[in-house]
Amino acid sequence: MKAIICKNAVGSIGDKGRLLWHCREELRHFASLTAGSTLLVGYNTYQQLPILKNRTVRTDKRDGFFEDLHLIDWCIGGAKTYDKYAHLFTELHISTIVNDYQAGDTMMPKLLNLNPNCKIFNYEFKI
Repeated sequence: MKAIICKNAVGSIGDKGRLLWHCREELRHFASLTAGSTLLVGYNTYQQLPILKNRTVRTDKRDGFFEDLHLIDWCIGGAKTYDKYAHLFTELHISTIVNDYQAGDTMMPKLLNLNPNCKIFNYEFKI
């Protein structure tokens, strides 16, 4: 399973279930990487998620693990879901909005159990 996450310059990934910024270039990047895929998202994030065209979205279980993980291409958050499945990530795509310093209520997870063989890709965007 791959994972994709976007954070700002201070490590915030969201506030009240929403992104802190609107960066068209980063949103296009997200869309191009995840197009045609099955996405896993946590329950709280799912509540605020807009319709994602050309993707299938599956909601994680609050207790236990999603049963059909072999069907999932991407984990797209939130923080608890990233931490929960980090040991399965084969790729981690991290976008940083370098000129946004807003403090949100959700920070980039530490991913302490990240798969040691996970390939990490970093991207930078400006708003």
